Parts: sequence; C-alpha cells; structure tokens
Amino acid sequence: MRNFAILSFGLTLVGCSGSSTGEGTSGSNDASTTTDVTVDAPSRKDVSAPDDAGKKEAGDRDSGRDDASSDAPDREDGGTPADSESETSILDSGEDGDAEAGPSEASCPATWTAEPSVNALIAVPSEGGIVLLHAAGVGTQNYMCTIGLDGGPAAWTLLGPMAELKDCDDAGIGHHFPSEGGSAYPEWQTNDGTYVIGHKLDPFTPDGGTDSVPWLLLQAVDAGGTGTLRQVAYIQRLDTDGGDPPAMECEAGATVQIPYAADYYFYGP
Repeated sequence: MRNFAILSFGLTLVGCSGSSTGEGTSGSNDASTTTDVTVDAPSRKDVSAPDDAGKKEAGDRDSGRDDASSDAPDREDGGTPADSESETSILDSGEDGDAEAGPSEASCPATWTAEPSVNALIAVPSEGGIVLLHAAGVGTQNYMCTIGLDGGPAAWTLLGPMAELKDCDDAGIGHHFPSEGGSAYPEWQTNDGTYVIGHKLDPFTPDGGTDSVPWLLLQAVDAGGTGTLRQVAYIQRLDTDGGDPPAMECEAGATVQIPYAADYYFYGP
C-alpha cells in the first residue's frame, strides 16, 4: 500500500498569455508570487464530446513505441491514498466525503466514448484496444523552482497534477495525481479504489496550444482494483487548457499551482 503525501504549495495565479512548452519547462505566462491564495480551476461544465477542430488526423497506428520504464512504482492494491481527505479539500470537489460506486458511462452519449482523431505521434497502437473510459480532468499542474544541473539557473520543475475527474454529467468520479514514483508516473484513481499508473511515451502540441500543457500518449505500467482502470493499457491526455509553468525567473524552493483542464481517454481490451 502506498503512502501518498499531499504537497503544500505557495500558490501563484497565472494569466493566459505566452507560448506552450512541454511539461516541466517554462512557458511564457506572466505571474506574481503570492501565498495562501485559492486557485480557481478552469470550468469544465461543458463536457460534451471533444471538438475535432484543430486536431490532425491519426496516421499509422502501428508506429514503434519504446517500452515503458521497468522502474515504475508497484501498487499491490487500489486503496485510496492516505491523504485523500486533504486532496479532496484542495480540489474542492463538493463531495460530502462518501465514496461513490465508481464511473459509469451508461448514461453518456456514444460520442463521449468515441475514439478521438489525433496526430499519429500520440495515436494508440492498434493492439491498444478501445476506449474504456473518458473523463474530464479539472485542477492544477504543480511546479517547484529548482537549481539547474551543475549550479545552472533556477527553473520550474514539474511536481505533477492534482485534479478531479468528472464524467459526461460533470459528476466527480475520481482523482488524478502523481504516484509515489513522482511526476514521471502520474496516477488516476476512481472512487471505487481502482487505479492505473502511466508513463509518458510521446507528446504533441497542436496549433493554438499556447499556454497549455501538451497532449500526451502514456502507457500503463501498473494497475489494480476490480474496476475499469485495472484493464487500461494506454491513456491519452487531450484538449488541454492551461497548465504551463510561468515564464519568469524564480527563486529556488518556490512553488506554483497553474490551473488546467484536459480530457483523458483510457484504452484497453
């Protein structure tokens, strides 16, 4: 059973201007340092099927992929993280503390779980299966200012996401956060305790992706529980809005939370 510690952050609100970069690198947002500020995450009330505008058509889905790292964290069960109460309060999910039975796509339109058309770089391999679950994520991407290698300039380093997962009716179905393996191994957990941990294979930044973290293809490296996520082989992060680190000099040790939203598609047999 993992112990998951919730990070305490000094918050910085960031405006939406600048250019997009990959995760963990500086974008061109403007920010001013504050403390004890409540972050309002982007609203995802409209969680209808993603618009294909601005996306590129998928190419050959059989392109080669590197195997995921064997150093992925091991999870023996799908239990809720030890600090789940703090996590819920940070995200302000509006739940009364009672766990729900888990995600259900039964009431969602067929378009909600339709496979999206994406650039070939982040297309799921043909053996990856079908869309098992689609969830909208709303929360923050969190960064810490660290000194560069060999004493180089300080820069923002990704700590990982902290987000609530919602279904097509905007109801909370789970949470997204860094696993104990760190930001390189993000975790998704549904309210029934089922979880999956992924590792990034490829990123893609679409036209108009300014200020937003890139779209991603991830491969599952660990999963547990008895629900849908246990079967997941690949995950896509698409339609991102926000989340890029600020383009500003920072003081080592400073932290910042950047509001973001994204759609997550989970694939399996």
